Amino acid sequence: MFPQFCGPVLSFLGAFLLSVSAAAAADVTVNASVTHQTMLGWGAVTPWLMDVPDLLVGQIIDTAVNDLGLTRLRYEGPSGNRAEDRRWEWGNDDDDPLHVNWSAYNTASLDAKVQKYVVPFQQAVQANGDPFSIYLSPSFFNGGSSGSPSTWMLRSPGEYAEYATSMLLRLRDVHNITADYYCICNEAGNDNPFSAAIVGRMIKAVGPRLQQLGLSTTIQFPECVSANTSWSYIQALAGDERVWEHVGLLSYHLYGSNTQRPSIRDFGAARGLPTAQTEYMGLTIDHLYDDLTLGGVSFWELYGQGFPAPDNNRTSFSLPSRYWDMRQVMHYVRPGAVRVDATSNDGTVRSLGFVNDGKTTVVLLNKAAASVAQTVTVTGLPAGSYGVSRSVGSGVCQELGLQTVDGSGQLSLSVPKNAVLTIYPHEAGNLPPTLTAWKSSAAFLKVGGPGSTTLSASATDPEGDGVSYTWSVQSQPAGASAVLANPNAASTAATGLAAPGQYVFNVAVHDGSHTVNRQVALNVLEGNQPPVLIDVHNRLPVQLTLPGSSTTLRSGAWDLEADPLTL
Repeated sequence: MFPQFCGPVLSFLGAFLLSVSAAAAADVTVNASVTHQTMLGWGAVTPWLMDVPDLLVGQIIDTAVNDLGLTRLRYEGPSGNRAEDRRWEWGNDDDDPLHVNWSAYNTASLDAKVQKYVVPFQQAVQANGDPFSIYLSPSFFNGGSSGSPSTWMLRSPGEYAEYATSMLLRLRDVHNITADYYCICNEAGNDNPFSAAIVGRMIKAVGPRLQQLGLSTTIQFPECVSANTSWSYIQALAGDERVWEHVGLLSYHLYGSNTQRPSIRDFGAARGLPTAQTEYMGLTIDHLYDDLTLGGVSFWELYGQGFPAPDNNRTSFSLPSRYWDMRQVMHYVRPGAVRVDATSNDGTVRSLGFVNDGKTTVVLLNKAAASVAQTVTVTGLPAGSYGVSRSVGSGVCQELGLQTVDGSGQLSLSVPKNAVLTIYPHEAGNLPPTLTAWKSSAAFLKVGGPGSTTLSASATDPEGDGVSYTWSVQSQPAGASAVLANPNAASTAATGLAAPGQYVFNVAVHDGSHTVNRQVALNVLEGNQPPVLIDVHNRLPVQLTLPGSSTTLRSGAWDLEADPLTL
């Protein structure tokens, strides 16, 4: 019996091993002659915290623009009824929709936020030679993501047009920023009265006013909660040409059903309109892939997951959880790149191809649940030198050195399970190293405490060059005498941090050709710090309409020492 049983088992085992061996190799073919959408930008919502020190704001913007690759901002404008802020136009400025009474508008809030975040972001993007893009997406906050504007605004398209264009004029005339697009309402129809018919009426009021005022801004539409809801709004207004003469971009969010992304893509292509995905709080690299291929998007937005988040100590920041995955696409695929066909013969390895100025970039996604480590052969690459970068398990990027592609156009690479790997054209010359971390082990120190911390940094280099680290004390409080134990190492102890105030340390990372500097700030504090209240406001509803007599008060708070809080 044993020989009869063993034979089939061995045959089965041989077939299994053969299938595993076959699954461990995949082929990806790039066909640059088949083109799709042109990429226009990578976006996120404008940060809103105003108590972040300028040093940290600069680091956050530098990381978001120069490392992640953001080029676009969503600006939501003053909204709601917060303790420190209020909606852009709380009450009707006057009875003339063609006259702006600026004293009725919350210009101080807009000006402060634009100067703190938008202007330096714009400058950083343009310094790279990339096009800066910004759009306005207003919310009125009665319930859900948006709510009802005041009755006087909702019933008068002219008054709504004044509300919209006054904000756009403030950006242009005071800050020299012209928004590319304006949304009538964030998530129209999501617990708010902005039906397709009302949005259409508002577009037909706002669009001509934009032209009369000499604004090149066009309408971003429909900006609904899901692709399917957005598609229903598009269908409802598809025959109204007075609407479409003012629309410049089709956009959708990803909450709910999104099977109609191809319909939006094809409708936009027929009208010469690009498409955009502009919000979802749980984005992964799979959403990015699907939006690029199914939605044909030219703009793709991380919304609140784009900018590094300032920590409560306000001296450091944390990266979003999917930062390194997204960077594998956004850092290397710049505005102006055209998506081209890149097909895989293995369903567990998905591929994206882009051509920009004759140079090809390929992104390989080996993150399917059934994925295994793969040897992937890419065919169709122009001959030349390529860099290779990867993120495994959403971990920090790893530069793998240079690869040369000969006339065969082929390159074979090992792609680990749960990895995103990018093959990008390497320009002539040496590229600077990429810092992947720079930090203090202590978030803050207290007077009378240990008076020490550990500073550490890490970096990866495109050419695989070795890197050196040099730490120095950039600034410290009067009378302080900080000492670095090993300033020429990736990690060093810093002692003598006894005087209260802020210490700023600089790390210089050198690869033999380039030096990249980053700063680490650390506060030494006296005594227990008070809790910080944030976002004190009322909502549900924001404005009471008689006979209504109640609203909901809301707020948040955090404590630096993580002490329990009571209200």
